[in-house]
Amino acid sequence: MQTRHSIGSFALLLFVTECCTGLLHAQPTQRDTSTQKAAAPVVVTTTRPFTAASDSRFRAEDLRLLPRSSAQDLLRIVPGLVIAQHAGGGKAEQIFLRGFDCDHGTDVNVTVDDAPVNMISHGHGQGYADLHFIIPELVDRIDVVKGPYYARYGDLTTAGAVAFRTADTLSENLVRLEGGQFNTFRGVALLRTSPLGSGVSAYFGGELYGTDGYFRAAQDYRRQNLFGKVFARMGDGGSFSASISGFSSGWNASGQVPERAVAAGEIDRFGAIDSLEGGVTSRTTTTLRYTSGGESPLTLTASLTDYRFRLFSDFTFFLRDSVRGDMIEQTDDRTVTAVRAQQQISYGVGDAAMLTRVGATLRNDDIAAALYQDSARTRLATVRNNRIRERQLGSYVEQEIELPWISVQLGARADYFTYDVENAEDGDGIAGVRQQLLVSPKANVAVPVMNDLTLFLNSGFGFHSNDARVVVGSSADSTIPRAFGAEFGARYGTPNSVVSAALALWQLDLESEQVYIGDEGTTEPSGRTRRRGIDVEVRVRPTDWLAFGVDATFSQGRLRDEPEGADFIPLAPSMTLVANAAVRFTDLAVALRLRVVDDRPANEDNSVVAKGYGILDLTASYRVTPQIELLLMAENILDAEWNEAQFDTESRLRTEPGPVSELHFTPGTPRSIRGGLAFHF
Repeated sequence: MQTRHSIGSFALLLFVTECCTGLLHAQPTQRDTSTQKAAAPVVVTTTRPFTAASDSRFRAEDLRLLPRSSAQDLLRIVPGLVIAQHAGGGKAEQIFLRGFDCDHGTDVNVTVDDAPVNMISHGHGQGYADLHFIIPELVDRIDVVKGPYYARYGDLTTAGAVAFRTADTLSENLVRLEGGQFNTFRGVALLRTSPLGSGVSAYFGGELYGTDGYFRAAQDYRRQNLFGKVFARMGDGGSFSASISGFSSGWNASGQVPERAVAAGEIDRFGAIDSLEGGVTSRTTTTLRYTSGGESPLTLTASLTDYRFRLFSDFTFFLRDSVRGDMIEQTDDRTVTAVRAQQQISYGVGDAAMLTRVGATLRNDDIAAALYQDSARTRLATVRNNRIRERQLGSYVEQEIELPWISVQLGARADYFTYDVENAEDGDGIAGVRQQLLVSPKANVAVPVMNDLTLFLNSGFGFHSNDARVVVGSSADSTIPRAFGAEFGARYGTPNSVVSAALALWQLDLESEQVYIGDEGTTEPSGRTRRRGIDVEVRVRPTDWLAFGVDATFSQGRLRDEPEGADFIPLAPSMTLVANAAVRFTDLAVALRLRVVDDRPANEDNSVVAKGYGILDLTASYRVTPQIELLLMAENILDAEWNEAQFDTESRLRTEPGPVSELHFTPGTPRSIRGGLAFHF
């Protein structure tokens, strides 16, 4: 029987604020000064700033034209990012970006209001990033960077970083009710309070979601989200906010099914070999933010997260235990404390506009992570059981020099890691203490060559940290894989242009992709890798009511120390594409989204191929009155048959004499339609 964790409660609130991301991405001769306005609640719209051709920023006005009724929709907004779900909806999505199969976040740094989302040394895999705690309607801005070029982004920023910002205030109250196929329901309520004082406001939000899913065995996926924020304006553009978010979910899953079982008629595409997979998880995060405002703002931020995770999986069926099966149980209970401080100093030297940015970060994780061998969700044996204390201390400096004909940004970041791993009584003996220091220099150049056309050159060192159990159990001097990336690109136009476009040619080298594989409780070694690619972005807005957009990434990834033909990086996509078309009139809005992933190797010699797909989605809304809005969400409207998650796995069915290695997959959703009503007041 499935149990559910209750959301942890806190009494401790820490302090403060998100960095001025607009200044970080400033274009030559342009500054995002919205955080420097006077205390009056004035909304300032500026040109979207960039420091690389592949940077992106999505503000509230951009997000209104795009589907965002789930955490998955939020991730799909990121140009070139593709996700896959393979465990019943409640597990973090598998992320693909810039030729990386990032697993659940190993190579993508994800934050919400500067609070870390990625879970390091996680029971299921390094960098696990579960975004289901976000209420999508509350996201006010998304900042995207690709590559390890910026000093303010630290651990896990190899393929890139995605920073979500929730709204400080609400312009209206909202109640949204949805229902659709597969017994799917969703309810959202966002309510603002009366003013609490001069410049002080607050709001609360809640979300309920449930679905049985499209599998033969009901997913019974249930999720609850709560969010509250108090925001106060202070002085010359300064502000203070305190927020708390709570999230809890439980689900069943059908997992990945082997192609041979479907071909033989033992199950259909939506069946299961082991229908007892699934899990429960919860997260509560308190965040405090402060900025002093003014021309040289001091910004501070702090967050405290209580997290619980329990997952049941079965990838190999009867390979290890021919009688009781191969189910595993992974658990992760932790407390995460994160603090960030940054000071910006603006000044001039001759004709040059100068901006110096210095900052420091501290993250402390207190973790209990374990792996068990199970049968029908009953523990049989302990494979791994560790208590982990991991601390990351970082500092960085960036210097921007801006002249009318060139903008230069030089930066460096230093990160110091401390790992302390203890072995539980029933553990496997992994224990130890380790420290490591990394220094990562960065350099970025932007040159405006004509009106609305800017060239960019970016380079930098980065890294993704490794699981603490790998670090203390290794004899190597360095167990944190370093990365070096560089790109050359161009960007034309502004968000207000009829046509805007960007092109980036990039390369990223990683000295090792060795990570801890939570499913097996072992380390998966691999050598050096190199990925090369091209990012293409096009936006066309011929009228105020019509917009088109295309984001595509073409890449090639190879294992550098393997012979040709055996050097493919498993599951690394070579082409991803997302295209959008949106129509918005006064009362009617319709958006189409096309998602395309090509065939990709599922193993090193490309003898097993993960099949590509193309999926078309539709969203529409119509304002019947200023207060009442009709909603329609349709996924896979052409009812394509596709595989969402795919792996080359060795498994054994109950009736088979020995193991078989072949493609295992989780089927993608068939045509799925939801309708709803929204009440604005």
